[in-house]
Amino acid sequence: MGWFKKHKILTVILVFIAIAVIATAASGGSKSNNSSSGGGSSSKSGSGEKTYKFNERADKQPKDVEVLPGETATVGGVKMTLTGVEYKTNLSDYEKADDGKTYVVADVALENTSDKTQPYNVFDFRIQTAGGQVLDGAITGSVQTLSSGDMVAGGKASGKIVFQVPVEDGHQYVIWKPDAYHADRAIVQVK
Repeated sequence: MGWFKKHKILTVILVFIAIAVIATAASGGSKSNNSSSGGGSSSKSGSGEKTYKFNERADKQPKDVEVLPGETATVGGVKMTLTGVEYKTNLSDYEKADDGKTYVVADVALENTSDKTQPYNVFDFRIQTAGGQVLDGAITGSVQTLSSGDMVAGGKASGKIVFQVPVEDGHQYVIWKPDAYHADRAIVQVK
């Protein structure tokens, strides 16, 4: 019997460590250059304290880039623009929102402005509801969602992100965090 068969738990741990090392190496350890355009910049005031575009937003973080739909945010050398947002109760005859919920369907466009290949993924996007929940995207078969892959320098990708959220008053924010190892993220107020 081999060593790996005898030490199954240790083997699983070693596999996870290897995956983490590979993922870190693939991300390139790049430093971010966060910015926004179209009037969506978050800046520092004269006192050195960051000011926020969406003051009422919970979970503000120093490296957040806040924009509105149609404005562009750049995080880690990738430009992201949420080009449109729709609210729907049905995605198809077979995909209906749960009681008390609605679908948020957001069109997103990405462009790699860096000089190296950058990964992208539909799972880089989440939504913060007015009630303070942070939810992952919904799995759907009827909407052409953003896929995942890599963009070479100058590469572009686009698609839809779908969320199922409670029907409630207040603001909702799409959160784009393309690198799990860095705090840099873009926040788009959609409602």
